[in-house]
Amino acid sequence: MLDHLIVAARDGDRAAYRQFLAEASQRVRVMLARKIGADSELEDVLQDCLIALHEKRHTLDPGRPVGPWMYAIANYKLIDHWRKRGRSRLVLDDEADLAVAADTFADVDIAALLGELPDAQAEAIRLTHLEGLTSAEAAHQAGIGVSAMKLRVHRGMLRLKDIVNEQKHD
Repeated sequence: MLDHLIVAARDGDRAAYRQFLAEASQRVRVMLARKIGADSELEDVLQDCLIALHEKRHTLDPGRPVGPWMYAIANYKLIDHWRKRGRSRLVLDDEADLAVAADTFADVDIAALLGELPDAQAEAIRLTHLEGLTSAEAAHQAGIGVSAMKLRVHRGMLRLKDIVNEQKHD
């Protein structure tokens, strides 16, 4: 939906652009809330994200999905927020990985691509994204910590994205 809205917005449809910003606001708010909780500054960070989306809209490649671009900008703004406040942490977000998967891997046989990943990453993605286990359940089954599971999924998803992009350019 976001992809269609931004295309219409680029063609001058102001209503589509307002709808894009409203939808982006909801999605980014959910991502930020998961990472920083009910922080009193959540709305400030969200506004910074929306301003950045507006100012950086020219950087979005029309042939690429909006989701990963949008979440990357939001993550950078969140990191900026933490730097200003004097705290920084890496929070791996299953929802953001799912958004990357939905945008990047539509019409792609992920199961076939898993053979190109290290076994640990392939297993992590198989357990969480294909079998539907939570990160905690997958971590327990694999005998590792939840953070390690999330990191394997995150790195695996990034590698799969690179593989798909390489295949598209061949």
